[in-house]
Amino acid sequence: MENARLLDERLRKIISEVSGRTGGEIKKNLLREFEAGFKAAMDRHSHEETMRILALLKNAINKFD
Repeated sequence: MENARLLDERLRKIISEVSGRTGGEIKKNLLREFEAGFKAAMDRHSHEETMRILALLKNAINKFD
């Protein structure tokens, strides 16, 4: 009976450790996905702003002609 209890405790510890590691990996993966999405959005926004500024500059230059 004592062996069964010890085995049960060990099994619970193993399950807890595996769950914790798995949860940590899931969190890391979610953070990586979020980071990639955020970077893509920032790149798009930066590109759009650069194009807007260049268009304004072009219009200003054309007014001098």
